[in-house]
Amino acid sequence: MIILDFLDPNNELIHQRFYRENCIEIGKILIKDIRIFDRKLKNIVIIDNSVYAFGYQLDNGIPIISWHNNKHDKELFNLIDYLETLSKVDDIRVLNRHVFHLHTFYEDCVEEFNS
Repeated sequence: MIILDFLDPNNELIHQRFYRENCIEIGKILIKDIRIFDRKLKNIVIIDNSVYAFGYQLDNGIPIISWHNNKHDKELFNLIDYLETLSKVDDIRVLNRHVFHLHTFYEDCVEEFNS
């Protein structure tokens, strides 16, 4: 079973899926540049455990914790409520920017460390 089928069994939240073969490869890094798709960026979310994977569109990204070899992982399951919330906003990038602060992550960490 594909995990997205479990998260959205009735295909109400996730309308299209893209995978590794849809990425741009730069060296050994895979980047999900969603500008290549004929979709409005305000409606696309990228979920990945590697923030650099959505570095071209930080506000579309949802960072998650790696799940490798963890039988008890529930990281994607825990996103259900957040994905439902995103489905109700006009532009997911606005909410993601507010929630994840990826544009200011480094500065925020330095400021917190120095205070």
